[in-house]
Amino acid sequence: MTRRYLLNAPVLTAYGTWRMEGPLSLDAARQFARQGVISAVGHQGAADRIAADLGIPVPFARINAMLEPGDQALVLRINERLPEGKLLSADELTERACEYALLTRLS
Repeated sequence: MTRRYLLNAPVLTAYGTWRMEGPLSLDAARQFARQGVISAVGHQGAADRIAADLGIPVPFARINAMLEPGDQALVLRINERLPEGKLLSADELTERACEYALLTRLS
């Protein structure tokens, strides 16, 4: 069974072959999310930002998403390196350039 996740950072959860595509349009990101997703968004500010962007509830969930071959994740990418330990609120994330990408585990 293929699983679909939401992530607040691009994370390779295991060894294997991966494909990352993007940036995705906001419409494409919304279409992906409407098909049903498991939130693995580990920061409240990111969950709030993604929920506002996609128009769906996105729970804060610090789960260990272990993608298997065929699984996909919609990833919110912040287009800058943050200072060490910096957590951003949804408002702070709105002020920063972000984009969505699709991460797929191939093998």
